[in-house]
Order: sequence, then structure tokens, then C-alpha cells
Amino acid sequence: MALFLIRYGELGLKSKPVRCRFESALIKNITGRFVQLGKECRVESDWGRIMLWCDEPGVAEKILDKTFGVVSFSRAVECEANKEKICELAAEESKTLFKKNMSFAVRARRTGNHDYTSMELAKDAGSAIFIANEHLEPKVNLTKPDLEIFIEVRQNRAFVFSKKIPGPGGMPVGTQGKTVGPLENDRDMAACWLMLKRGCRVLLATRNAELAKALDPWDPSQKTLQMNGDASISELVKICSESKAEGIALSWDLATIEKRNSEVTGLPVPVFYPLAGLTVGQLEKLLRTIGS
Repeated sequence: MALFLIRYGELGLKSKPVRCRFESALIKNITGRFVQLGKECRVESDWGRIMLWCDEPGVAEKILDKTFGVVSFSRAVECEANKEKICELAAEESKTLFKKNMSFAVRARRTGNHDYTSMELAKDAGSAIFIANEHLEPKVNLTKPDLEIFIEVRQNRAFVFSKKIPGPGGMPVGTQGKTVGPLENDRDMAACWLMLKRGCRVLLATRNAELAKALDPWDPSQKTLQMNGDASISELVKICSESKAEGIALSWDLATIEKRNSEVTGLPVPVFYPLAGLTVGQLEKLLRTIGS
């Protein structure tokens, strides 16, 4: 089975109870996507990391690429935290990665108590990798190497990998409150996406099913309310009340906020403007990310 090492960022700054709750939500969102696709996986958590095993690595990469809360992930191989075994595994794995005259560096880190330091591990693993690929004339470059080989030791387990694939970051969907988001155009879609990234559930009020489908990969439990026409502010407030949502997300820019401020003054729920500070270029980049 393929193994993925999953990292999360902002979650790690929370208190232990909150961190555990957020980590559980992240795991639920990941496994929920597998279930939704009819695929199987196995998940374990270690403080600061999530380990995922599955039979279809391509499916896992697509899921993790669109799971909020995932900062980065790596396909890794595992062995026990014995320095000799780690060096042997790193050398073996490196053979499929090297090309002639390629420079490399080993980045090692540890969690737990071991009879070697991270620097010692990196040095010995680097020597083993050099010898395994000596016929290709490798070079050591700790500043800007062509290839980085990472070793992460966590208690009695060690993981070796060569890539860190960025995830979307943010907070796991479902860890914050529920909001209502009108969805009639690309700006609305971007506003709803940013609320999802902050961990909110978003009830999409729309008459455009295709726009709603574009957000489906980002939330496995997406809810949509079919509208007959454009949703007015009063209708959105009513939807909030009926669905027990805690706010409204609008795609207004700063000029629109100033012009239409009277429409939202005194509402019984807060109004959020996720796109207020975005430039046109940033919005275009965001829409490409959503549709990727």
C-alpha cells in the first residue's frame, strides 16, 4: 500500500483539546472523500502528523490536494527508527531518483529519544546515498541541491521521502460555524471558497448548479439550496434563520461595501466580505486554483 505523510500547520498552534478536535475533523474530511469515491484507506495520527495508507496513490493525491487543513503531504516509505536501517532505506530509495552529476542534500529531523542526533543521521544517510550512486558522480550541495531527500523520525518509526507537495492549507471544513453564501457568479464562488478555507460550512444559495459543482471537490458534504431568482439580503437573512447559519458571506469589493452598506446595517447576523482586499490579479489566480 502507498503511504502518505500529511502535515497541517495552523492546527498545531491550538491548545491540546482544540488541536485534537481539529485533527479529528481533518481526518474525517479525508476519509469521507475516500468513502464518497468508493475507495478504501487507513489513517493513523501522530502528534503533528497524519499517516494515510491506500491502494491508489493517484486518488489520494487528488483528495489531499483539495482538502482544507492540509499544508503539505509526501509519499513516503517507512522503516523502524534504527539508524543503519534508515540509511539503508534512504540509499535504496535514492537509486531511482539520481541522474548523472546531480547534487543532493539530506534533511533529517527527529521526534523522541534516539541514540543519534539529526545531524549524525543526515551525515550517515548522505554517505550511504553517495556510495549507492557513486557511479553517477553525485555532488553534495546543502544550499541549492538538485535533489533533497528527507528523513523524518518519529519515536520508533522513520519515514523517507523526496517531495513535499503543497496542499491548500487553511482550516478543516466544519471546525468553524456555518454561513450562507449566495452563488451567482465567479466572484461569489471565490467568496464561498475562502469561507470554506477558514473552516466554515457554506450553504450555497444558488440557481446555477454548475457553479455549485465546482465547489464539490473542496467539501465532501456540500449543501446547496436551489433558488428561483437572485437572493436578496432579506432572503439570505431568512435562510440563515431557517438553516441555523451564523453569518452571510458576500463577494462585495470595497467600493460595493461603501455603496451598499445601508443594506446590511443592523442585520441580526454578521456579514463577511472575503474578497474585500483582493486585487483583480489575485482573484483570477484564486479562480484558477478553484477550477484546477
